[in-house]
Amino acid sequence: MKRRAWIAFAIVTLLTWTQGIIAAQDSGPVMQATVGFDSYCRRGDWCPIYAVLSNEGADVEGELRIAVSGGSGTDPDLYATRVVLPAHSRKAYTLYLPPAGLSVRSDFMVRLLAGDKVLSAEEVVVTRLDREDRLYGVASSSPSALNFLSDVAPVGGTAKVAHLDLETLPPDPLGWEGLDVLILSDVDTTVFSGEQRRALETWVAHGGHLIVGGGAGAARTVAGVADLLPVAVGGTRSVNHLWALGQRSGAPVATGPYAVAEATLLDGVVLIEQDDLILLARRTYGAGRVDYLAFDPDLNPFLHWDGNVRLWEEIVGPWTVGARGLTVHNEYNARDAINAIPGLQLPSILEIIAFLLAYALLIGPINYVILRKFDKRELAWLTIPVLILGFTICAYVTGFRVRGGKVIVHRLAVVYVPEGAGVGRVSQVVGIFSPRRTKYDVWVADAEVRQIQGDHYGRPERQPLHIFKESEGATIADLRVDVGGIQPFIADGYTDVPTIEANLWLAEEGTGGLWLRGTVRNGDMPLNDAVLIAGDGEQRLDDLEAGEEASIRLRLRVGGAVTPTPVPVYPAPVYYGQYDMPERILGPGDYWSDRTLRRRYQFLQAIFNPSGSYGPGRVSGGSRAGLGPGVHLVGWAEEECPLSVEVIDGNYSSVETALYIYTLPVADLGMDVAATVPPSLITREV
Repeated sequence: MKRRAWIAFAIVTLLTWTQGIIAAQDSGPVMQATVGFDSYCRRGDWCPIYAVLSNEGADVEGELRIAVSGGSGTDPDLYATRVVLPAHSRKAYTLYLPPAGLSVRSDFMVRLLAGDKVLSAEEVVVTRLDREDRLYGVASSSPSALNFLSDVAPVGGTAKVAHLDLETLPPDPLGWEGLDVLILSDVDTTVFSGEQRRALETWVAHGGHLIVGGGAGAARTVAGVADLLPVAVGGTRSVNHLWALGQRSGAPVATGPYAVAEATLLDGVVLIEQDDLILLARRTYGAGRVDYLAFDPDLNPFLHWDGNVRLWEEIVGPWTVGARGLTVHNEYNARDAINAIPGLQLPSILEIIAFLLAYALLIGPINYVILRKFDKRELAWLTIPVLILGFTICAYVTGFRVRGGKVIVHRLAVVYVPEGAGVGRVSQVVGIFSPRRTKYDVWVADAEVRQIQGDHYGRPERQPLHIFKESEGATIADLRVDVGGIQPFIADGYTDVPTIEANLWLAEEGTGGLWLRGTVRNGDMPLNDAVLIAGDGEQRLDDLEAGEEASIRLRLRVGGAVTPTPVPVYPAPVYYGQYDMPERILGPGDYWSDRTLRRRYQFLQAIFNPSGSYGPGRVSGGSRAGLGPGVHLVGWAEEECPLSVEVIDGNYSSVETALYIYTLPVADLGMDVAATVPPSLITREV
């Protein structure tokens, strides 16, 4: 009896185990998705979505897809990437939400599809931040220890703290733009992939603030970012007191011992030093900063230290930081600019009136008079159709000559390059012109693609975009263009740029006023209609050939601000008030009759006149913005437009223009120099 019971028990156990295996084999892929930085995304910035797919069943091929609503009454844009999941595999994928998507809703469904079948889905919810807010990203063994940073907020905004896993950080610098400060403490930074590491470096160069902690875990924390630091980190030393921190913050630090990582200054300045120990050092890296803390800010004595907030306010500063650039915001002007394709000009109003008048006169009075003169009025039934057919053919031929028979890819891009950076931030308006009504597949290299919203009259001209992200770019599938129409979109990304050599300095020349003197040597790309802009002054350099050197002698007058190279404890705020930047870049001219100038002028308006959107340098409320403090070289490059665009399997021609803006380094006046400093050189906020 007992034997039978044991046999029955074994059979039941075996069946249960077998059914479990079968169920596991038949189960579909499992998804875990996160959005932004611990769910935080900033309005106006691209927002990353990180999805991990696990598959314990059969091989799966499909696509990971997000639908982004364009507003009421319109179909959503689709962002997708191809997924290949072999059996018993686990893979991670990153997609990006476009800036406009965050203004419509905050919840998104991430779906894995095979054909039309949904294999797995997960909802992600975005916590939206305004442009004036600050976002700290903390990657640490004890990230909650730095939650007090929510009290270290920028002027006019709030602060949030995001707990981060380094493996989930996006591989594209666009995905980093919503992050202001990244703090690394007691984490292994060698887990960064090559793409993540390059994205981090680009983010810092364009205005990000990287803070690396030391202490007992300094070796593994600095391992993956050592070449960005202002110091070379050595061994660890135990000290009983950190009295230098207490002196700097005005609040004494409790007695230790503390593990402090020894360091030697390489490139930068020491901000806090105790005897022979560097406690805080800073390096300016492009438009951003890299700070090194010799101690571990997660340690218990610092959690309840009265000087915590004061020290971090000094480190981070009172202003919102983070990567910033010049992007296309005013989409009305962007449409005007992209519609003005050189060489593709409609007949003027006078020409159309003359054509219609000739048509009316020939069919009516002239036809009648001629037939009457020859007494052949009965032939009117023949002459009128012939004249109509002739004018129709003439109109068709004229329209065909205007449109041509080839697709035109029209591109206008702005490329912003911070001081010392070798990578530029690109915002590009693209228009696909078609001589006939059809659909195209369009390839955009090294970029993320977003919708251009609305038109001048509010008509629902928006058509949904189906965007398939690949490793080296994106494909827009089935982009429909009407006959003689132009379908626009915007592409954002980063690209390597030629370097500009500048030897500039501020000089006082007898009268007590300030002058900008020196030379600028162009890189290996010709720049047309170049201009050097400093504050409210500019010097026109005309066309600069590749490698050409230009002499600079510019008197600085009341207006914008020039920031010399020396590193402040915290960055000065961007100075706004240059309300005529398009005119200053273009110089004098007729912006309305000259089609070339009008095209450029409308494009500059799309960049510098946000018109209610968020403008460059994080301007809101529709205010116009300038280039900010510093000295800038601005020039146009024809046929040198980055982020290439191709019509797949199509016969097309390209018309492209890029605006390059370089921020240049400037040496200061030095010591013991008396000079009258105009208000334009004093950055201030009220």
